[in-house]
Amino acid sequence: MAFSLDWQDILQHFPDGLMVTDPSFTIQFVNQAFAQIVGLEQNRLVGAKCHQMFPGSLCHSDQCPLTRAQAIREPLLMEAGEHCKIHNQAPWVVTVTPIMDEQGQFAGLLEKAADAVILHRFKAELAASHGRMRKTMGAIIQAMSMTIEKRDPYTAGHQRRTAKLCRAIATELDFSWERIQGLRMAAAIHDLGKIHVPAAILNKPGAMSEHEMAIIRMHPHTAFDILKGIHFPWPLAEIIYQHHERMDGSGYPRQLQGDQILLEARILSVADVVESMSSFRPYRPALGLEQATEELRRHRGTMYDAQVVDACIRLLTEKGFDFKTKTWQQKPAAGSSAR
Repeated sequence: MAFSLDWQDILQHFPDGLMVTDPSFTIQFVNQAFAQIVGLEQNRLVGAKCHQMFPGSLCHSDQCPLTRAQAIREPLLMEAGEHCKIHNQAPWVVTVTPIMDEQGQFAGLLEKAADAVILHRFKAELAASHGRMRKTMGAIIQAMSMTIEKRDPYTAGHQRRTAKLCRAIATELDFSWERIQGLRMAAAIHDLGKIHVPAAILNKPGAMSEHEMAIIRMHPHTAFDILKGIHFPWPLAEIIYQHHERMDGSGYPRQLQGDQILLEARILSVADVVESMSSFRPYRPALGLEQATEELRRHRGTMYDAQVVDACIRLLTEKGFDFKTKTWQQKPAAGSSAR
């Protein structure tokens, strides 16, 4: 592959390592940085086959990174040393970019090598920043939850206890740790929309009028409007929007049914019902876990997702789940309606 002297001079002084191979994987050009990275002289590399200079278990196979880059016609990132033998064992990463000629035909590959230590340091810094962001997000969610509970003392702790049961159900269903975190966040503020409901209605000791119930049933939509513009790593706004939907379409506010309802929302709806029935409310005494369990059994597969109900009942009847303990965990991570 022909290069002008001007371009070769520029590429020779490029800080990252560069190597160009033709379609048969014969090395046509390497700069000084690349030769230093691999620990070989430039004149030993140019004219040799890539697999001769850097032999590896994937050479001459479809899984060879160079062959893959040629096939997909897109850049490919790999860590050198994982699949091929190099003289210098320092860690480095390579970006393999296909070169196309004026007719759009494959003309070779450009490989850019860089020090992996720098990349790994960047990844570590990114992970630390991500961790700090998660802590801040968790603190904001907790503050929102406390704001709701301060306004409605009768349901103080309801969201926290519901989140605890959600976590247990999700763990029972083998949710990933990441997915459990999203569900816990949603459960912790699932009644956020009640901030728009007058306190006189929230704390009313008697039966609700139709008009009052209509106001209460707006709270999932209100929460969705508050959260929809915030870019969380999980669909919190939609989970909360759906937590009063039912599998048979009898829920609210959109009468979703079946698979239209996120699995996280199905878990939240079950946990919300169980916690609400188990706790005191201004309009009735606590009904207890036995009645909550009977509610789930009676509407299993109709109002409530069957697998979620089964997981929740196992926790309540076989695995000793308890709302009263501060924490509850059954294993490491690899469920009358609430109003």
